[in-house]
Formats: sequence, C-alpha cells, structure tokens
Amino acid sequence: MRDNFITLLAEMEAYAITHNVPVITRESGQLLQTVTATAAPKSVLEIGTAIGYSTLLLAASIAPGGKITTLEQDADRILVARQFLAQAGVLDQIELIAGNAGEVVSGLTGSFDLVFIDAAKGQYLDYLYKVMDKLSPGAIVIADNVLFRGWVLGNQATPRRFRTIVKRLQAYLDFVTNDARFDTVIHQTGDGMAVSRYQGEANK
Repeated sequence: MRDNFITLLAEMEAYAITHNVPVITRESGQLLQTVTATAAPKSVLEIGTAIGYSTLLLAASIAPGGKITTLEQDADRILVARQFLAQAGVLDQIELIAGNAGEVVSGLTGSFDLVFIDAAKGQYLDYLYKVMDKLSPGAIVIADNVLFRGWVLGNQATPRRFRTIVKRLQAYLDFVTNDARFDTVIHQTGDGMAVSRYQGEANK
C-alpha cells in the first residue's frame, strides 16, 4: 500500500468532484473500513467501482492475501480506477471487470465473504438475489445510499422522478430486515448504509 494513502484518497476525491463522479462519503468510508476490517474477508465483491475510491478503502481493510472482484459498467471509469489503484500498489489484489453488474454477477464463480453494493440504486435487490448463492456462511453484505436523501424513510415527499428508486430501495431494506437469512443493521451514516450478515446455509 502506498505510504501516502491519505494523499491519494484526497486526489481521488478531487477528481470525483471535478468530473462529477459519485464516490462514498468519508463518514461512510470509515464505516466501510471498520466493518471490513472486523470481518477480515478473504474474498470481496464490489458492485460499482466508479474510480476505485471505495475499492481502495476495501483493499486497505481486507485480510492479508485477500482478493477483490469489482464491477463497473463505465469503461472509462475502469481505466481511471486502474490508474489510481496502480498508484496505490494494490492492483495485484484486484480484478476489475467492465460490464453490466446484473449480467456479470450471474456468471461469477466461487463465493464471497463480503459484498459491497454501491451502483444503480433501483437494482440493489436484483443484485442481492443474484449474489445470494455465492455468499459464504456469515458473509457481510453492505449497501450504500439506502436512505437516499431521507426519502426512503418517508420523512418528506419524494419527487415524482425518484419514486421508483425509493420504492425499490424500500423493497431492498424490507427484504434484508425481514428475511430470516439476514441480520441487518441500518446506519444513518452518510446517505444511509445497510450492513447485513448472511445467516443462510453454506453454499455448495
């Protein structure tokens, strides 16, 4: 890991602002690192690479020798992410895959100890359905932006153009909080982060 880790993160934040690329907030990033370091996963799936900001946070927090598979639909962002991750010296830990996450996930093999979802908000539940048979026993699933500006909680009226996304995020939270296979805590951090531990049977 590059010594000036904090400096590189700041460079990535500046790039994200300049190029209007959404990345995880610092507060949410700290929670992501804490949960990841505690879980010490050997295999991680990230759905939504963007420029590799959260990928770098994950790489700094996984178990020694751990690997990250990260998916991003925007090929240009994949290139930028690769450059930043190379600067950090962590590319050997990471497999970057360009493509539609909903399609790519179905074709992945192996199992994952931790999954981080930070992509198209209206597709969170679909992503989870597709990855469930790849979760290792006790796996952690982290979903960012699940409260979406507070609209998911119903504290204020949702603008019409966001209603479908809000309903789908509500469906995601309803699933992970009520399905017996998951034990979920919803954090108010940032725009909301759901941390779910998979309690299902070991996958074959």
